[in-house]
Amino acid sequence: MAAPTAPRAYAAVDLGASSGRVVLGARRGAAWEFEEVHRFTNEVVDTHRGDAWDLERLFAETLTGLARAVARCAARGEQLAGIGVDSWGVDWVLRAPDGEIELPGRSYRGAPDPAPAIAARGLSGVSSAEAFAVTGVPDQAINTALRLADEAGQRTFSGEQLLFIPDLWLFWLTGVVGTDPTIASTSQLFAAHAGAFSAPLAAAHGLAGFRLPPVAPVASLVGALAPELRERIGAATEVPVYRVAGHDTAAAFAFAEPVAGGATEALISSGTWSLVGGALPEPVTTPEAAALGFTNERGASGTLLLRNLTGLWMLQECLREWGAGTQERDALLAEVESAPFDARTFDTSAPELLHAGDMEARVRRLCAAAGRPLAESRASVVHAIIDSLAVAYAAGVDAFARLSGASVDRIRIVGGGSRNARLCRLTAELARLPVLAGPTEASAIGNVALQALASGEVAHAQDVFAAIDPAHTRHFQYPNTDQARDAEEPQQ
Repeated sequence: MAAPTAPRAYAAVDLGASSGRVVLGARRGAAWEFEEVHRFTNEVVDTHRGDAWDLERLFAETLTGLARAVARCAARGEQLAGIGVDSWGVDWVLRAPDGEIELPGRSYRGAPDPAPAIAARGLSGVSSAEAFAVTGVPDQAINTALRLADEAGQRTFSGEQLLFIPDLWLFWLTGVVGTDPTIASTSQLFAAHAGAFSAPLAAAHGLAGFRLPPVAPVASLVGALAPELRERIGAATEVPVYRVAGHDTAAAFAFAEPVAGGATEALISSGTWSLVGGALPEPVTTPEAAALGFTNERGASGTLLLRNLTGLWMLQECLREWGAGTQERDALLAEVESAPFDARTFDTSAPELLHAGDMEARVRRLCAAAGRPLAESRASVVHAIIDSLAVAYAAGVDAFARLSGASVDRIRIVGGGSRNARLCRLTAELARLPVLAGPTEASAIGNVALQALASGEVAHAQDVFAAIDPAHTRHFQYPNTDQARDAEEPQQ
C-alpha cells in the first residue's frame, strides 16, 4: 500500500516596492489558511547606476523565508509543494549572452525624463497614440520601453536579454528563462490584443540586438528548484516552482472574473501604488481610455483596465522622514479617523510625487495649490493624503464604468489600504457604492491560488479566495454620507 501523501502547502514570494514577504498557504479542511513566515524591508539604494534595488539582498532574504517555510511545513507534517514569485511591475535586469546578470537592477524611482525617448520613437513613425493602440499602456516615465530606449541611446545591445524582477527570481531558483503575460504587459512592449511582445515596437524604441524573453502561461510549471537551493532551504524532496501572475496586481486580482457589460465589481489595489479599475475580457485601447489615464494590463485571466496612481507611497515616505514607527503611524491614523472630509484635495498622480525624499514638503505644496493650506501638525498631512486618495479612487471607479460600459455594483479594495478604515469609508461615500475591503495580503493569496491551480489542487483561483476566513474582509456600506462633505476650514 502506498504511503499517504502529506498535506500540501505553497510558498508565495511576494515582493513589494517597500517590503517583501514569504507567505505559506495551505488548505486545512474546507478553508485555506495563510501565514507570513518572513518579512523583509525593501528600499531604493543610491548606486553608481543611480537609484537601484539591492536584488541580491532581497533574494537572500527570499531564501531565508523559504527555509522558514520548509521548517514550518515539517512542524505541521506538510509538504512544501510549490513556490511562486510576484513583484511590482516595469523594473528589469539584463542577462548577458554569457548568462551573467547585470546588477544592480535600476529602480523606476530614478526614471529619466521620457520626452527624448518618446521623440526618438516618433521619428520611427510610432506616435504616443499608436503605441497606446498596440499596448494599451500610455507613455509614462516609469515604462520599461522608454527607459530601455534611453539606455539604448547610451550603449549598443549585443544579445542581452530582458528579465523582469519575478523572472529573475525564477531564473535564480531554477535556471529557466521566461516571463508571463501579466508582468510583460507592464512594459509598453507587449501587444495587448495579440498577447505577445511587439517586434515593431521594440525596433521603434531602438532595441536592435536585444532579446525579449519567451512568454509562458500564467499558472504553469517552470521547473524544479535547483538542487543546491533545495539543500540550502532544507527541503527533503523536489520542490516545483510555478509561474504565477508575476505582476503583483494581477496576483492580487486573481479572483476577478472578467465581465463584458452588465454588473461588475470595481477593483482597487491600495498599496505603495494604487490601481483603480476592473477586469474585462478584452483590452480597451481607445483614445478615450488613453485620455482618461488608463492602462491595460494582463490579468490572471482577461484584461485589467486600471488607472495607476501614486498610492500609500506618500504616507510611507512621510512616516520614513518623520522616523515614525508603527505606534506613531497608528496614532496618526486614529487621530484623523473621524475628522470631517475636506474636498480641497490634490492630484495623487502628480509627477512630483514619484521620487523619494522630501515628501511632506511636496504634499504641502500641492495642498496649498489646491487651496488647502495645512496646519503644522503631521496629522494634517495624513488627513490630506487620505482624503485625496479617496477622491481619486471614486473618480477612477466612475471613469472605469464609463469606459467599460459596465454597471458597477460594488468596490473591492485589497492591499494595505484595505486596513485603513477612513480610506475605505470615504471611498464608499464618495463613490456611492458599498466597499468590500480585504484581504490585505491579496497578492500572496493570489500567488498561492495560482500555484494550487497549476498543481491541479483547485479548479479555479477564485476557489481559494472563496475559502478564506471572512474575518479577513470588512464591509463599508453606502449610504453613509454624512461625513463626505466639504469642510469650511482646513483640518487638523
